[in-house]
Amino acid sequence: MIKIARQLFETIEYRAVEELPYEACGLLLGVRETDCITINDIMFSQNVSESDPKRSFEIDPTLYIKLQKQARAGGADIVGVWHSHPGGQPEPSTTDKMRSVEKNWVWLITSAGEAETQTKGYLSGSDTPNEFTEVSISIGN
Repeated sequence: MIKIARQLFETIEYRAVEELPYEACGLLLGVRETDCITINDIMFSQNVSESDPKRSFEIDPTLYIKLQKQARAGGADIVGVWHSHPGGQPEPSTTDKMRSVEKNWVWLITSAGEAETQTKGYLSGSDTPNEFTEVSISIGN
């Protein structure tokens, strides 16, 4: 299960719409427990995709390195990634699966349109990071 505060969840969905027609993205910070991952924050990233940023995303590597250093110094752990699919479905695309390299990572994916958004959660495989399992999202206060 993925736990996330309502305000953070709404911020993520708002950002997906705000960035249309481009894919928005960010790194998820939180706490990993045995059967639950709690997302406490998101660090939004510029989509630095050199291909088509309307159809793919890439996290700014300087942000990723900065957050890894902070985690090693006692800061929040990176537990996953979030991105949007403008006009698409909230599920891992073929490109997402090909580019997934982190094992046991949360993937939040938001389908974003002008009128409606939907977000679903996935966990990348513990042995094979390009295999995804859908997991439930618990939205708290």
